[in-house]
Amino acid sequence: MTLKPFSLTHVVYSSDDTLGPLWALLSLAPPFCVVSLTTIIVVGRDLRAAFVLAGLVITSIISTVLKKIIDHERPGHIFGPAGTANHDDGKSSEMLLHVPASQQEGMPSNHSAFVAFAAAFTLLFAIRRCGGMQGTALVKSIKRWGPPLGAWAVAIGCAYSRVHLGYHTPNQVYAGFALGSILGALWYAIYETVYICKVEKLERLLAPFDFRSPHETGDLAAERRKGLDARRKLDAQRKSGWKKIAYYNKDFPNRSKADIVPAQA
Repeated sequence: MTLKPFSLTHVVYSSDDTLGPLWALLSLAPPFCVVSLTTIIVVGRDLRAAFVLAGLVITSIISTVLKKIIDHERPGHIFGPAGTANHDDGKSSEMLLHVPASQQEGMPSNHSAFVAFAAAFTLLFAIRRCGGMQGTALVKSIKRWGPPLGAWAVAIGCAYSRVHLGYHTPNQVYAGFALGSILGALWYAIYETVYICKVEKLERLLAPFDFRSPHETGDLAAERRKGLDARRKLDAQRKSGWKKIAYYNKDFPNRSKADIVPAQA
């Protein structure tokens, strides 16, 4: 019987590498992120977390399909059964890595695409929708820019770990990072143009399951939406008022303009 590792969480590192455990943990950022978002969705009934998780799943699917199409192999030293490897000096040592032959494609890196998507989405969210944070200037800066800075630090660390641990070549990681960043920006555009407009209907549809989408106080997009609604209401009131004035002029042609008061809607 041949034992097969669960590749999503199977990460090995050199015993001589002092920072090996750190790189291994950073390499596991995608499954950690999935578990965190799933917990928020199940416990908090958060639609926005579900939307982000859907984007991450789509990114992983696209990356996997591109791997099969491009068919660019991972670094050669990671293939074959776990066992011993012969070095140039004739000595043998335990092989550091093992990846099943069915997963030999490495371009683009799935891990890099995943974390880059999360970092890009988080940054755009902070720029567009976190301008109304409460507190002192320092507190507002930390609350607004802390999450995206942390997300990018983890994303860069995860991408580097895939090369450092030998699972990918630098070009494979670059390609994955670029793919994830582009898809993250596109998914955020969908968030702004589609999700926000339809979220209230979606909340009503999923009301029996108590799903909702949180909205921050001082949300820039929400404030802009309120401003547009107020402007439309004011325009409607003005149009309604001037129509009544036109009728007033027809009924009382001898009255001066100074006597005409716009009707209140």
